[in-house]
Amino acid sequence: MKALRKIKDSFRLWLLKRAHKKLQRKRKMMGYHQAVSFGIIYDATSEDNYRHVTHLVRDLQQDQRKVKTLGFVTMKKMPEHCFPKLTFEFCNASGFAWNQQPMAQSVKDFLSHSFDVLIDLTPSTFHQVKFVCAISDANMKVGRYVEKYIDIYDLMLQVDDSNSIVETSGQVMHYLKMINNDGNKQE
Repeated sequence: MKALRKIKDSFRLWLLKRAHKKLQRKRKMMGYHQAVSFGIIYDATSEDNYRHVTHLVRDLQQDQRKVKTLGFVTMKKMPEHCFPKLTFEFCNASGFAWNQQPMAQSVKDFLSHSFDVLIDLTPSTFHQVKFVCAISDANMKVGRYVEKYIDIYDLMLQVDDSNSIVETSGQVMHYLKMINNDGNKQE
């Protein structure tokens, strides 16, 4: 059973890297103060995670940022709190084909946006989400440090999968606010 899982994971990684190589995108290191649009991918299975991302979206929008989120649910049936709204989309594993290609319209809609910064707050075990990150044409991609996904992200943070979404998003926002590309002093 363990050998089969290893083979599946290797095949998934091969598909992901192959799709990522085909992507033609313009990488650009961008801090919080330079970014206008943000994409956020997170684990929406928990209502607490959903609430936290809702607050994060509100804070970004108060700073005049455009935000679009994609919540990934690990269950087959969508929980009640996962109701699509203007800036919130949701999906689960059934929204992806066997080869990790997105089939769900919500994922395709999310990918159709060109973000200045794409933030992945999901654990490293969310293979479908990593595929979405790999094929996104966002200028800058931020995620957890996992060696096998090093080619996908432009900024990786050493945050353990066991850390809460609150801690992870706090770290991401802290480091994004430290990046200052335009030479002007920001708060």
